[in-house]
Amino acid sequence: MDGPIPGSMTAMSFNDLPDDWPARSLTDPTIARDVVDLVVRETDRESGCICVLLCDAEARMVQPLTIDDVGDLPGRREVEGVFDLLLEQLGDHLGTIVVALGRPYGHEPDDRARSWHEAAIAASRRHGVRLVGTYLATDRGVMEMPRWEQLPAVG
Repeated sequence: MDGPIPGSMTAMSFNDLPDDWPARSLTDPTIARDVVDLVVRETDRESGCICVLLCDAEARMVQPLTIDDVGDLPGRREVEGVFDLLLEQLGDHLGTIVVALGRPYGHEPDDRARSWHEAAIAASRRHGVRLVGTYLATDRGVMEMPRWEQLPAVG
């Protein structure tokens, strides 16, 4: 099997990035995890952050945008407002985005991380910006949160 199982933590891995990583698409989950590990700094993980990797149409990172100190952000509605504001302003100029949620602890998504992930999905759909993936970055590593097509149907 190539790479980790989706939804599992990986060790810090930005040192594994190939030299040409800026030219690579973040649709490759291994490259995306390593780039998230690179751009979400330890200090941002400690204080809690939302990092949006702004990407071109081929999902190559153009610029990361980090909002730090979000540990006390109340919940999905407020986070969705952050995504709406960002995507309203930049949506016409973006090809894709990758979202990273930084927090200081743990190795599995909690309710807040899942809520932020859902907010990113909803906002990206509303604004017509493709969300390549959402990642959780902690002191234990980086993991990709489940994509909708990976989630079992409910009903």
